[in-house]
Amino acid sequence: MALRRAEILTVAAIVAAAGIILYVGLILGPELYPPGSTCGCPAELLGPAIGTPTPTTDAWAHWYNASVASAGGGATLGETHWQFQTPTGSIVSPGTNWSLTVEDASRSVVGVYNLTAGVWSLGSHTPWTSLMQVSIYSANVSLDGDHVIIAESGDGSGQTSVSIP
Repeated sequence: MALRRAEILTVAAIVAAAGIILYVGLILGPELYPPGSTCGCPAELLGPAIGTPTPTTDAWAHWYNASVASAGGGATLGETHWQFQTPTGSIVSPGTNWSLTVEDASRSVVGVYNLTAGVWSLGSHTPWTSLMQVSIYSANVSLDGDHVIIAESGDGSGQTSVSIP
């Protein structure tokens, strides 16, 4: 008889738990997470993101180096397009001698982006990793105070932006 009573209590506990789950899901669920919300889940990253670029300047040239802060969930270099904007939103047209390179963890160049043509001349199939570094050379044009815009055209399409100090 004691065994039967334990089975009944187990079944009652399972039914009670199922009722609570059903109540939370059907009754409270729409209030907690309305349609179109993220259900408390972390937002999906929209392509790669870089940290704040570190400027280096001499009398004739400007360089900006930044580490990749987020790899963008499997995006490749070729799925990203780079642009510069002033604080008021005007596009900064790159000079023909400007360059953007991507280095891997061992500081070997794995990607080269032609800023004037907007295409990758090296490494377009290389996936982004958080161990990479981006180097931007803007010749004698200062990008201080401007924004780097990175647009992704792959599965996680979207864009990220970072200000240059």
